[in-house]
Amino acid sequence: MSANIYLALQEKFGDRIISESQIKSFERRHDCVLETDWLEYDESVEGYFLTPEVLEYQTTSKKHQEALGLGELEDRIVDVLEQGKSIPWGKVAIAMWTFFLFIVVYTVIETMRK
Repeated sequence: MSANIYLALQEKFGDRIISESQIKSFERRHDCVLETDWLEYDESVEGYFLTPEVLEYQTTSKKHQEALGLGELEDRIVDVLEQGKSIPWGKVAIAMWTFFLFIVVYTVIETMRK
C-alpha cells in the first residue's frame, strides 16, 4: 500500500510546500495515515515537504527487471553460503536433538498411558 501512497504523494505534492490542511485532506481522500518519516517540517516556511526517500521512489515493473547472469547468480549463492558460516550450528544441533528427545519421551509416555 505504501508504494501506491508514495506515487500519489509524488503526483499530488512533488517538492512543493505542504500545509497541515492539505495533509488531512490527502489522508481523507486516500483513506490512509501519512507516516511521520514521510514528511519533513521546515520551520522557515512553516510547512512540510516530502522526504527524499518518498520523492525518489520509483516503481519497477517486472518487464524491466534484468535476469541475473550466471556469474552474478554464482556470486549471490556464494554470498549466502558465506553468511551461513556465521550461524552457530552447535547451538542449532543441540536444540534439534533436545526437541527430538522431547518428542520421543512424550510419545513413550503417551503410549504407556493408554
